[in-house]
Amino acid sequence: MPLNKTPLTKDGFPALAKVWERFRVKGLFFPGVLVMVAAWSGPASAMDCRRSAEDYERAKSAVDRQARIQWLQRSIEACPNFNAWYMLGRLYSKQGRLDQASHAFAQARAVSATPQADALALGRQGEVLAQGGQRHQALRALELADQFHPPPAPDWLAASLKAVRIQSHRQVMAAAEIVAYLNPGDAIGKNSRFSVRPAVNLPVHFEFDRADLNASGSRQMLELGRALSVANLRQASFLLVGHTDKRGSRPYNQMLSERRAHTVKMELERRFPTLIGKLKATGRGETQLLYDGNDETDHLLNRRVKITLIP
Repeated sequence: MPLNKTPLTKDGFPALAKVWERFRVKGLFFPGVLVMVAAWSGPASAMDCRRSAEDYERAKSAVDRQARIQWLQRSIEACPNFNAWYMLGRLYSKQGRLDQASHAFAQARAVSATPQADALALGRQGEVLAQGGQRHQALRALELADQFHPPPAPDWLAASLKAVRIQSHRQVMAAAEIVAYLNPGDAIGKNSRFSVRPAVNLPVHFEFDRADLNASGSRQMLELGRALSVANLRQASFLLVGHTDKRGSRPYNQMLSERRAHTVKMELERRFPTLIGKLKATGRGETQLLYDGNDETDHLLNRRVKITLIP
């Protein structure tokens, strides 16, 4: 029973009474989470799913955290469902049980029934990766979740994404991480319901107000060139797009973004001649800001070069 045909409430959640009418079970909900009441997997019977819903309700009302976990595990055993896996992941995450939390959110994605639910679980996986210090992997998960989630995205997702972007901005992204971003399979949502073109935003560092790479920018070029030269990307072409912050005039920022993208292209072709003919460079100036604020952090995150796989 696909939820994407279920009537929605004014808040964008499935109309629960309509969904549960077919199971004769009601009320599976906890705040802040899209309710996947019909996303049961496997051959579970209506009776199993009713018992699962009752166990889930007991988990919500339990005061002791361990008791909540046990009720959720019983709910999943009776009838695997998005809500129980998602809530279990949240509990494990708060306990610092990161491997178990990641597994729970992966299972939530496996039984999710809408792009919104899939994005929520993927975003939580990103938070778990960030907790474990895997910043670039976390950034990839959070950026995909932000793109997959129908607007508006929840506040926690936007906040987590910005925090990880800040942490990652001054680090050189390794070639393996760049390749992971450009893997088409990672940019396709559950059951291919939605997708984004594989791309990565790189904080390529230049000298102030110039198009000359600094030492950090040169190191990033080396990793980027290695990534674009791997076997599974050798037949691909790439679009390099420069972006600036919004300080200065629009014409000046447009020119600067174009010059910086051209610098990246020329440096890559110089170091990796096999990329000649596979790169296109352009600039967007300040027209595609990630953040519209006026503080230095927003300006920092807006200055970037985006590399997109050309189909």
